[in-house]
Amino acid sequence: MKRKVHMTEISVNLYKQTNPITGTVIENKRITAESRGPKSDVRHIIIRYKEKYPYIPGQSAGIIPPGIDERTGKPHHLRLYSVASDRHGDLNDNQTISLCVVRHFFDDPKTGEKGKPGLCSNYLCDLKVGDTVQMTGPAGKHFVLPDDFLKRDIVFMATGTGIAPYRGMLKEMFDAGFGGRVWLYFGAAYENVLIYNNEFQALAGKHKNFFYVTAVSREGEKNPVPDIVPTREDKMYVQVRLYQDREVMKEIFSKKDTLLYLCGLKGMEAGIFPVLEKLGQEMGLPDSLVAALKKEHRLLVEVY
Repeated sequence: MKRKVHMTEISVNLYKQTNPITGTVIENKRITAESRGPKSDVRHIIIRYKEKYPYIPGQSAGIIPPGIDERTGKPHHLRLYSVASDRHGDLNDNQTISLCVVRHFFDDPKTGEKGKPGLCSNYLCDLKVGDTVQMTGPAGKHFVLPDDFLKRDIVFMATGTGIAPYRGMLKEMFDAGFGGRVWLYFGAAYENVLIYNNEFQALAGKHKNFFYVTAVSREGEKNPVPDIVPTREDKMYVQVRLYQDREVMKEIFSKKDTLLYLCGLKGMEAGIFPVLEKLGQEMGLPDSLVAALKKEHRLLVEVY
């Protein structure tokens, strides 16, 4: 069964680089442990606007950092950030959007500078309440929930700030009376940088059809099956958790309407896809499970 979605109901690119919408920051709080330092500084930022900005979870908002790009002499180009709230916003007034942003640092190959702060992420993380921000979008429509999600089984997988879209999706799913089963596999380096961890734990306690599974790579449990699912230094990653749940995963992927979403750092697919292929082989599939999911539009990937 192919994934169906009412694309005509999804607003895209109402605001562009040339005609952005202005928002005002009403909250900017760190949601990871201070002890983990700036490289693990993740912010939950709520932005209020006066005009209409009809987004849904799975879409992104464009942020235009202020100033001029010294390389081009033109204004900085927009950066996209996944929406971290449901369509009504955290205040439920249809006038706010929430973003989940981590401070980004990189090594500049041109200058040789190490740990250079990323322009837009650090701009956002440093915003104060009352500051204004220029936004474009909403952007994207391929990563949203289908219109017939209510009875489907769904698997969400995330690393880092890739958790953002699932926060709003899960809220909308259960608010709508979701009757299928949903798994959320979430990988992070440390327990105290599992973003929105308390929210997901509370949701799992409330809904018996929601299974929240974490994989903490740099502390705690090691990979118990390194010969089957190899990981660097036998660390615990989301693909290991997926394999540990292989019996139920084989059962749900044998259904023709199960959906799989991956969101996070580029390269996460390299660890997950081989496990999916193992599942497919154990299911007795003659061909690739990954290829089948892609062909039927039941594998949705958003990596950066």
